[in-house]
Amino acid sequence: MNEWLMHLYEYHAWASERVLQHLRSLPADLFHQEVELGFHSVAEAIGHLAAAEEVWFARMQEQVPPSLAARRFAGPDEASLHMNKLQSQIRHFLSGVDLQHIVTYKNTAGQTFSNSIAEIIQQVVNHGTYHRGNITTILRSLGQSGTMTDYIAYVRTH
Repeated sequence: MNEWLMHLYEYHAWASERVLQHLRSLPADLFHQEVELGFHSVAEAIGHLAAAEEVWFARMQEQVPPSLAARRFAGPDEASLHMNKLQSQIRHFLSGVDLQHIVTYKNTAGQTFSNSIAEIIQQVVNHGTYHRGNITTILRSLGQSGTMTDYIAYVRTH
């Protein structure tokens, strides 16, 4: 079970970095270009992903989470540095913890929930997949293409 969840988390990290690499190849102003597609820009979507992952990481550690407000990044390079550091910390944490350990936390509405670390990792992976799809939709609305982040693409190359 631990190996499988670590594999899924590695996919998540790979896919997020792949999106950021793709964004580096596009015009720089595209990162902050305003849209009305749920998120107001690619930057806001990336910032939300970073904030949510920080919140879930704090919950896994049974700490008080930071704000869920989207992190603000100047561009894909800054976002990538932030995400790589965070994901490295999460990998280190996961390597020494029982993934079946149950943590109790409060959501942003103040409701109390209990989940295993394994369930939280699955949530992080699914949440990332969903919002990487949002980013692709934003890019397409701006006349750009997305990049392949499907799980099967990761499996084929790893």
